[in-house]
Amino acid sequence: MGWWQGLILSFFSTVAFCMLFNVPIRALLAGGFAGSLGWIIYNVLIGNGISITVATFLAATGVSLSSQLFSVYLRVPSTNFSVAGIIPLVPGSVAYKAMLSFVNGDDLGGITLATRTSLIAGAIASGLILGLSIFSVWKGIVTRNAGTRAKTD
Repeated sequence: MGWWQGLILSFFSTVAFCMLFNVPIRALLAGGFAGSLGWIIYNVLIGNGISITVATFLAATGVSLSSQLFSVYLRVPSTNFSVAGIIPLVPGSVAYKAMLSFVNGDDLGGITLATRTSLIAGAIASGLILGLSIFSVWKGIVTRNAGTRAKTD
């Protein structure tokens, strides 16, 4: 699959999941951009030789940060964007291959693929948490500085 095809598919799949999760119509494009951003980060890092787990972690962090920014700008909950935005990163085919290996009696292959699936899922969760934490710390610093400036004026 070409780079542009993947980008377009990630955008539309994210928009479709936004529609499935009843995201307001005015926020659908932002949801698509959040998913596309995660896909771009993931593919750029994979292309530069970064491991799948680290690339997924950083892409999920990017999705989380963009979701926080979109939520402030559009005044909707950030979960509208982050849940749908991680859809292109979910390791569905790896999980399917793991279960298929177990069914076919290849226990070692199944355990290997199940471990890889678990690592990728953990990277997604950790990336979402890191993005939320970074945004919360930044928001606290901005709020604290705004209070300090108001007292000195």
